[in-house]
Order: sequence, then structure tokens, then C-alpha cells
Amino acid sequence: MADIKKFSLVYDAAEDRIAWDTEDAEGGGTRLWLTQRMCRELVGAVIPRLPKTAAAPDIAPDAAPEQEAAVQSWEQAAAASNHIRTTGVRVSPETTAGLVSAVHITPSNAGMALTFDFAGQQRAIAMDAMAIRQAMNVLHGLFVAANWPTDVWPGWIAQPVTAAANLRSLN
Repeated sequence: MADIKKFSLVYDAAEDRIAWDTEDAEGGGTRLWLTQRMCRELVGAVIPRLPKTAAAPDIAPDAAPEQEAAVQSWEQAAAASNHIRTTGVRVSPETTAGLVSAVHITPSNAGMALTFDFAGQQRAIAMDAMAIRQAMNVLHGLFVAANWPTDVWPGWIAQPVTAAANLRSLN
């Protein structure tokens, strides 16, 4: 199994899929194809596992849904504002490619690790909370660009400032 060191996400209209292009420490590339169905399942599994740290690390587990959404919104806005654009991963004829059949999520203290199964192989990436939020932000933008249904996304991803402003009105 190769560990991913760098990745980029791209929507391919001709394939109607998202390419999760990756690069390992040795510079080897992999294009992981994610269908709309796989992306929806990934989002549905990752979003509930997102940690809340910077804005309110001690929010009560039984907090009101509005409070929870506002805290998540602050966290998402912080991640988006700290997102530094870099050059994307370049694919070449030598790039390994395959359709992702499963994604395994392993929570950690810092964030989570995603392990992608495809064509009898695996690629894994460990991300801190900020990086996973940034990836979810990009993925949400690709859903919108692809005109895929966004019902799997919570409102605080699509409109983080609006949800965060609602917290102020609760206090």
C-alpha cells in the first residue's frame, strides 16, 4: 500500500466522475476515480466524524443542533480561509488509475486516514482536521460544478458564514 503525500481533486465531465489524483513520497502517481455514488457515501461517512477543535473544543455532546451547526460552520470557515492553493498533481501515461471500490476511514487524534481500495490495490492518506475540512470544501465545490445533488451536504459546508452568524443570534 502506498501512502499519499499530495493530492488534488478534479471533476472530469466526460467521465462524470471525480478524479482524486495522488502522489506518493517517491513521486509515483495514482488517479483514483470516484463515482457520484462513492462520493456521496464518502461525504456521508466523513462529515459526522469531523472533529470540532478550534472554535469550541469543549462543546457539549448534547448541544442543540443550531449550536452544533454554528460550531461546524466556524471550523469550516477557518479551514477555508487557511487553504493555500498549490500546483495540482500531474497525471501522466505512467500514472496508475482505477475505480475506487471502497474507502476505509480510520479516525485519529489529529483527524483521520482514508484508505482507498481500487483494482486490488490500496492508497492511504492521513489528514489532520484542517486538511480534511479543506478537502471536503473542494469536494463540495466539485459537486456543485458537476451539478450533482447536494442534499448529502450540511448547510454549514455550503454557507459557512451564514451558519456561523446564526450562533451569534443564539447568544
